[in-house]
Amino acid sequence: MTRQQDRISILRGMKAALGLLHDLGLDREGKRVQRVDVFDSIDRTGAALMFKPMEKLLGAFMKQSGMAGIILNTERPLGMQRFTAAHELGHLILQHDPHADDDGILRRGPIADGRAFRLVPPEEREADAFASYFLLPPHLIAAQMEVQGWGPEHFSSPENVYQASLRFGTSFSGAVYGLEREKVIGAGLRQQLLKTRPQSLKLGLLDGQPLPNPRRSDVWHLTEKDEGAVVEAGRDDLFLLRLREDTGAGYVWTFDELWDAGFVILKDGREPVPEGQIGAPTVRRILAQAERPLAETLRLKECRPWDPEDDPHTLTLHCRTATSDEAGLFERQRLERLAAP
Repeated sequence: MTRQQDRISILRGMKAALGLLHDLGLDREGKRVQRVDVFDSIDRTGAALMFKPMEKLLGAFMKQSGMAGIILNTERPLGMQRFTAAHELGHLILQHDPHADDDGILRRGPIADGRAFRLVPPEEREADAFASYFLLPPHLIAAQMEVQGWGPEHFSSPENVYQASLRFGTSFSGAVYGLEREKVIGAGLRQQLLKTRPQSLKLGLLDGQPLPNPRRSDVWHLTEKDEGAVVEAGRDDLFLLRLREDTGAGYVWTFDELWDAGFVILKDGREPVPEGQIGAPTVRRILAQAERPLAETLRLKECRPWDPEDDPHTLTLHCRTATSDEAGLFERQRLERLAAP
């Protein structure tokens, strides 16, 4: 493939992705700051979505008798499943022939230039570009940077890139490539970041607590900046909440809603107040894990115990557990078929 053909393929994939985001209303108002629900998007195209364990394949796109379907491997982490789902959705939207994909789709940058990428067939290049723009459109990067107060300089920190990847709904490497694509970082920093092992970033947040599932667990670092966020987590994920607490004025965070929602609190403490700042607000540090699947809105409150309604501060999180590690049809499609007469 020539350089010009490569650019044409990328442009075609990008246009198709941005067009579908618009058609599904995912580029408007509050949706602009939320990670794209790629499984729901596949469902809305009318294609069947199936999860099953597979030895080598990440996923496949199929067509038969006018019906389309996508299969994803249950044995892969959520971020990898989401990219594979977007890649297969790209094949569907771009009207490609049926195709099966192994982890080769993860080893190539969807946008970054280089000789190796020109050896990729045009249809794969289009699907790569589709997945890159559909999962991580420019407006999502810009919106999350604004919400979190991140400037380009913050992405020299692998920790920030990892947390961004969770909010983007991509793998760590997917976030790196997306940031380079939007010229938030350069090629040199991209190469440096890709040397980082995400597992070391997760363990760095846990202060000695082991990961429940080293292959699949993520660690969400949540603060007041995540107010109103949609947290789509894996069932083995951990949640580190670091919340400013004005104990000097009698305010403390209460976590009754966490208990009620089925969380277990693994650690609870406060970070030391800097020397010479006695009475200043501190940081409450909670490490929690959900013991059952989530599908609810949590409203945490910082208040005075003796007068809980006196100017409380709140943090609202919309939490749900991804079920893509279970074999079978996409949950909504399964329920619809069970309900059909």
